[in-house]
Amino acid sequence: MRRRDFLFTTFASIVTVACGSSDDTPAGSSGQNPGGSDGGVPDGSNPTPPKPVAPTSTPEQSDKVFQQGLASGDPRPDRVILWTRVDPAGAGKAPTDDVDLEYIVAKDEALTDIVARGALKALAANDHTVRLIPTGLEAGRRYHYRFEIPGGTTTQVGRTKTAPAAGADVPVKFAMAACQDMIGRYWHSWQALLEEKADLDFVLYLGDYIYESVNDERFQSGGGPRSIKLPDGLDTSPAQDKSRMAAGTLADYRTVYKEYRKDPLLKEVHRLYPFILTWDDHEFADDCWQDHSTSFNELDPVTKGFTDEKNTNRRQAADRAFFEYQPIDAVYKPNVGFPFDIKIYRQFSWGKHVDLFMTDQRMYRADHLVPEGPADLAVGKFSNNSSIGSRYFVRKSGFDPREASFKPSLLGAEQKAWVLDAIKKSTATWKVWGNEVQMYEMALELGKLPGIPAAINYTVYVNTDQWDGFRSERTEILDALAKANVQNLLVLTGDIHSFYAAELHVDFAKPGPKPIGVEYVTAGISSASLKALMEKFVTPDSPLRPVIDAWTGGADQALKDTNPHLKYADTNAYGFTLVSIDATKVEVQFVEMGDPTKPTYGGVLGRKKFVTTAGTNKVTLA
Repeated sequence: MRRRDFLFTTFASIVTVACGSSDDTPAGSSGQNPGGSDGGVPDGSNPTPPKPVAPTSTPEQSDKVFQQGLASGDPRPDRVILWTRVDPAGAGKAPTDDVDLEYIVAKDEALTDIVARGALKALAANDHTVRLIPTGLEAGRRYHYRFEIPGGTTTQVGRTKTAPAAGADVPVKFAMAACQDMIGRYWHSWQALLEEKADLDFVLYLGDYIYESVNDERFQSGGGPRSIKLPDGLDTSPAQDKSRMAAGTLADYRTVYKEYRKDPLLKEVHRLYPFILTWDDHEFADDCWQDHSTSFNELDPVTKGFTDEKNTNRRQAADRAFFEYQPIDAVYKPNVGFPFDIKIYRQFSWGKHVDLFMTDQRMYRADHLVPEGPADLAVGKFSNNSSIGSRYFVRKSGFDPREASFKPSLLGAEQKAWVLDAIKKSTATWKVWGNEVQMYEMALELGKLPGIPAAINYTVYVNTDQWDGFRSERTEILDALAKANVQNLLVLTGDIHSFYAAELHVDFAKPGPKPIGVEYVTAGISSASLKALMEKFVTPDSPLRPVIDAWTGGADQALKDTNPHLKYADTNAYGFTLVSIDATKVEVQFVEMGDPTKPTYGGVLGRKKFVTTAGTNKVTLA
């Protein structure tokens, strides 16, 4: 590696290092770098013999120092972000000490064909997390990397892959995942993915990587061995009896990430595949918008009066922990106020056939249109301070005129302009939108369920926290893409803990002869399925209780009957999705797993395969 200029900052130990060998520097030697090296190569001088590569530590030794393993993310044709965290106690340091580290990036797993080698520091100020950005890499190839304590313990050898060169006529294969609640749940989905031994280019993760709550009975199971103790904790229980606790401080959010990233299955997936990810709500707070949570449904638990649950410090703590613990190509500015401290929407190109657009559907969105506070029968809200009628099972006839009047935004003006412009300008065969919350219209005519009383035989939106709550903006975006004659729009979504396949229309009530695109929705890795969530959200005395009683065995068909654009539905599902894309088609495979609350792994329960052929915007069961 010849002498280069290096850009690095003290925040989050970011080091950008230019890679590559040259005729005056044999591969394996180390040039100038910000943290020191094993011997520089001044211009015009003889190269210094490379330092021998120490053996890789055993997994047991690695885990004592690098409890969260290592990871890579956001691959580009010439670079990828590499990440690790060192435990200061395991490295023989105090919690307030910085820790010296070394790194190796190589073309082979044995680390003999080295393209970059040097040193950096894991700073205590950043919870001893580091990220390395090697640049000048070859497009479309595997690389291997490792971190180590100088003269001591190493991580395992990680594997990553750069994106192909622009214009390369190559297919892409990746796994799509979301929603991995850890509390009382086991990650059998990750074990199944590892058993696939698939030659994946990356893992597309669509939000809810962590859950900020640790014992919220509304959607979590009892913790047992899969639990987390928060150092501070925010009491989100209505009675303020600490029966529900959630992350509220930077120390809390860091603790949650550390515990999640200790899981051996998740560590192994990160070791083998780069991730491209975005956040959803639980990286901050359930059903959040901007710097507001919805834990109390606008009921102040102390005064019993109104509260809007705004907590900017908590939001910024969540943002910082996300940045520290994820290998994401973003800049975090700790001294800049919300919401300008971090921006995570971004674009990736994968050769000739795929442009991928990752959006942020939490930071800039408007409040939910129906307030959680007062009852409102016009939208099916039967009681005060409830999510039912405000965010879930919202009566369509009452909601639509209000939404058309207010026109709330999910993306915010700047991000919306960016994503529209980027998709319109894309020349890739497939325009792939990494989308957090479901886009297709998900109405439900309650009378299509068995045994529904006449008093509630009306049509609802199942969830207005997703795009159904922002209908005008959805129509605006899809109409703009249709008028621009955008071809082959593929929307990939998480959030709702179900498998769905749907066709997208500018006007779902009056669909045209050809859809504007297709949407595939992946189930949660382990989070409670939509069926399980509904059973917990709707109380036994609610007028909507008959809906929940009829849900099992009836909801999937009722949803398809209400929504002709919905081609497949499984609302009681867990698992992940495999996606293959080439010049002619998209192939999608839903991989369904069993009950994640059971510690015993039962293998894959079933698979559903779909194809969308280029130029059709249609979902076909394979």
